[in-house]
Amino acid sequence: MRQLQLPARPVFLFLLLLLLTFQGSRTSAVAQSVGHCLYECETSLCADFGNTTDLCLKRRAECEVKCSTLKYWGAIAYSTKDKGAGWSFGWNDLDKAKNEAMNRCSKQGSACQLWVWFDNSCGAVAADGAIVTWGTANAKADADQRALLECRKAGGKNCVVQASACSRK
Repeated sequence: MRQLQLPARPVFLFLLLLLLTFQGSRTSAVAQSVGHCLYECETSLCADFGNTTDLCLKRRAECEVKCSTLKYWGAIAYSTKDKGAGWSFGWNDLDKAKNEAMNRCSKQGSACQLWVWFDNSCGAVAADGAIVTWGTANAKADADQRALLECRKAGGKNCVVQASACSRK
């Protein structure tokens, strides 16, 4: 009885690797480029997901936004009259994000206005009475701070974040 002869081990592994690379190249090119982008963006310090320092969490959030190929929209509506607010997140269509924020706001407020919309990032609305301002950033805390800063610059003395959201699910 004759035995089946396999090619020499290095040649066999090379051929197997070549076949797997060819099979996956069509479907994973985008995933590989996003993965490479994330690795380069996060730097070696933050590429280790065990590192959960504030610096690395913030850097990862910024890198996810930078390397994303999809747009996720969010919006915030606010009613100055009665402090009602509504927001949306995770929409792939800007108009739908705006409509959702207005619909949610109208359940809590009687004079809702759309104040801010954002993609692959975060937004916030801050107010002090009739003074209403907004801010956007990659991280929610930074968007809150920007909205508060703008409110103070506009003359607010007791500015408070009324609503904030991030567009990524």
